[in-house]
Amino acid sequence: MDRAIALRYELVMQTKTSIAGKRRFDVAVIGMGPAGAQAAVSAWHQGRDVLVLDAGEVSQRKGRAYWSKSVPLEDIPFVSPITGPRLRASVQERLRSLQPPAPGESGVTLRGAYVLRVSRGDGGFEIEASTKPLLRGEIAERETFAARALVVASGFEDGWPEIEVDPAGRRMLERYRTVFRYAGNGSGWHLCIRCDGHLHPGGHFALVGVGEEIYEAAIGAQDFAGRITILTNGRPHAFTPAVLAQAEARDIEIDTRPIVRHIGRGTELRGVQFADGEEFYADGFLADEGLEPNTGFLQDFDLWRSPDGLLRVGDSSEALRPDGSPEPGLFVAGDLVAGARKLIATAAASGQDAGLAASDSLRRWTYPD
Repeated sequence: MDRAIALRYELVMQTKTSIAGKRRFDVAVIGMGPAGAQAAVSAWHQGRDVLVLDAGEVSQRKGRAYWSKSVPLEDIPFVSPITGPRLRASVQERLRSLQPPAPGESGVTLRGAYVLRVSRGDGGFEIEASTKPLLRGEIAERETFAARALVVASGFEDGWPEIEVDPAGRRMLERYRTVFRYAGNGSGWHLCIRCDGHLHPGGHFALVGVGEEIYEAAIGAQDFAGRITILTNGRPHAFTPAVLAQAEARDIEIDTRPIVRHIGRGTELRGVQFADGEEFYADGFLADEGLEPNTGFLQDFDLWRSPDGLLRVGDSSEALRPDGSPEPGLFVAGDLVAGARKLIATAAASGQDAGLAASDSLRRWTYPD
């Protein structure tokens, strides 16, 4: 390759970096799920200029299944049953309607961006993000945003059962994303027993996982299911003697055989096949294989986390350091909050708390001591 071609190639592949208009927002919100959207609207309602960064526009990391599954959401009292994609589109439309009417005025600016790093900056936070999808695995364009206060509502990604994995480690499940993931038409992998258990009343419900988390899901399944089976997928069940005694008394089956294949028909996940060749069928399947918080961009901050990596917060939704002191100007909402229920209504409520707290933190004066 001659020098001219090499320089042209380098220019095409070079990541562009810019400071987004050198504009400093009052509040930046990372995440456009129920918590992030509510935080943004709540801060705007207090007269703040708000930036919302939505990773779903430029990456596959969209947080939990609510925004992608096609089963109507029925547990939200203030809207009619609505699918995740339609709810997401409605939220986007609402946020875009709140664009600032003129420079310097309050409003909500929505941008597609996958956040790479957050750091302390002059007067607040600097947020470095990829604002376009990756180009051949490389970041195509970066921007750096500035904000005086920050709400992190980026959620987490659920773990998935190790079933049908090729030698390269890529899940064959990707072939069946529409069918088996995000509960599909009600017959795919469920992730939340409180959200989807009611879809299989009186039926046979199978839960894949081990330990305390999967048994707690089984306890939830008893409200709906007529029969419960726990599948450990080749792993020790990790249940205490008390749990085993209760499971036996409640006729909960525990099968430790490895699973090698999904069994489906059309748009339905009907069962799985064990390594010994036997096929297993159930009316509904739930997986609990842990979670991965979407917080890698907070590597510059030493924060207090729960054992599963979720963030501890104070009474005003502020992120806490390991010693229990607040991280100034940094607030957390939604599924990232340790100990919070993972439901839309609770996420929106915590988003409102975080958005109002972020707005309040910017006041020029407060009640006298």
